Amino acid sequence: MPGYILIEHSNTKPFKENGITLFENKLGILDFIREISQEPFPFPRYYQLCVTGLEDILFWAGEEDRERALEIKKKLRDSAQELEKKRLMVQVVFQGKIMRGDTMWLEYRGRRILINLIFGNPQRHSDVQGNVFYTTSFNLTNGI
Repeated sequence: MPGYILIEHSNTKPFKENGITLFENKLGILDFIREISQEPFPFPRYYQLCVTGLEDILFWAGEEDRERALEIKKKLRDSAQELEKKRLMVQVVFQGKIMRGDTMWLEYRGRRILINLIFGNPQRHSDVQGNVFYTTSFNLTNGI
């Protein structure tokens, strides 16, 4: 199923022997947003991409983290139709620990980063090795 796959870095190979294998194609979040905003759409059908650095953008936004998160969500949603049409798979890898209660957040550098503002409350899954990950569609309509 195409969409976003949210993964803690600690659940990936080589940091964990039986961890999740990351896709070979890697981009930082700002580069990813720049790329998906281009015409024509830059990625081929069935492309697999690993995106990093979202937590740093929100961390360094400080008191404006909510506004930055909502801006990022808007940019991602603006490209949702094209991402879905091309059937991309996008891993979003986070440093820090993904926490889930009534909402989803990331424990990162001693702060609570509200990733639910972007991804809502994605579905929790685990693979056969017990690695936990979360999935959501490109439309980002589940939750907030």
